[in-house]
Amino acid sequence: MKKYMKKIIFTLMFAIFGLSTQAQTEKCATMQILEKRIAKDPSIKLRMEQSEIKTQKWISANSNAKGGIQLVTIPVVVHVLWNDPIENISAAQIQSQIDILNEDFRLLNSDSLDSSHPFWQFTADTEIEFCLATRDPNGNATSGITRTYTDSIAFIEMDSPKYTVTGGSDSWDPTQYLNLWVCHLNDGLGLLGYAAFPADLATDPDLDGVVISYTAFGYIGTATAPNDLGRTGTHEVGHWLNLRHIWGDDTCGDDFVADTEIAEAANYGCPTFPHNANSTCGSGVDGEMYMNYMDYVDDACMNMFTYDQGIRMQSALNGDRAGLLTSLGCSAPTGLLNEGSLENGFQIYPNPSNGNFTVDTHMLKYDNISISVYDLLGSKIQKFENIKSFPFKMDLNDLSNGIYYFKINCGNKTITQKVIIAK
Repeated sequence: MKKYMKKIIFTLMFAIFGLSTQAQTEKCATMQILEKRIAKDPSIKLRMEQSEIKTQKWISANSNAKGGIQLVTIPVVVHVLWNDPIENISAAQIQSQIDILNEDFRLLNSDSLDSSHPFWQFTADTEIEFCLATRDPNGNATSGITRTYTDSIAFIEMDSPKYTVTGGSDSWDPTQYLNLWVCHLNDGLGLLGYAAFPADLATDPDLDGVVISYTAFGYIGTATAPNDLGRTGTHEVGHWLNLRHIWGDDTCGDDFVADTEIAEAANYGCPTFPHNANSTCGSGVDGEMYMNYMDYVDDACMNMFTYDQGIRMQSALNGDRAGLLTSLGCSAPTGLLNEGSLENGFQIYPNPSNGNFTVDTHMLKYDNISISVYDLLGSKIQKFENIKSFPFKMDLNDLSNGIYYFKINCGNKTITQKVIIAK
């Protein structure tokens, strides 16, 4: 493949920051946020340059390690931020996004290229997997999901979802977890998500992670076409692991990856193969690799990472994100859950509600789960016993407006959570 990227690193650095404005809607704000941050703090540019030098050295030393790269499993905590109950997405929708990440990063996606396709030879299993965290930073069992009611109708300031004080949710230790926020982003921007690069982890840990619109998360529930197959998550996690857009965010730009075909600009919709063949930028007879996860095409038309993209992501996991290699986030603690961790293991939504509540959990190894409903006077109003299937829906429409308590019995542990009915 072409790739003129094999230039001196310092020459390549101009491509990082010489970003052009795209004519169509930016689906991803990762590079725009980077530009704004560099304008406020020019030292970020130097850190990015130094990080790229280290990345290229690691790639050079490991580029022939095909089949020898270690499998890495990354623990994920999903912070659900909601104002309207529809934004409080289900655990099943969250799991659908984790499933997509695993399929896409391991080349297990059912829509991968046919072996006869000219670009098939460049597709790759990146040897990277994901799990919803089962152990929180305090060593307690967890579902890997937090839920936070916010007064923000839509998040406009890009960093605000990442802080409790600005209506968001504080991150878990970013050296040990991938923090993923799901929320309502500003509709007027047509924005689907954005991510932080590995180079900023040491200096700005609170900003680390990925933010995704609730309308582009997973493949069920609120996921909306044409961004309804979870590929926004795949794209943004790619950035989080140090991948760039395939057009290098400039006309005929460089993404620092040798086996992605050069692209003139972002591609949208669902192009027909071959697309933009023999372009003035230097693409070959097979045209641009628009089906790459790091382009802007519709979810149904992106389906591959390349081998060199996988190596670049592995370099991040052996560099700035090396803490993930020893994280215990995917290792469930032994023994019974304490009450604090049990509470984190159940989600009740929407809350407040008109009387229709959903209780969700991943803690299905416990038998005899029951939920009792109490009023403010402590009188038991209703009881749901031997619950086996989640999410579990509860119809309490016959109750009057007010405050009630759900007492959840799980094994030999019990927790109580307050709910509000407001019709």
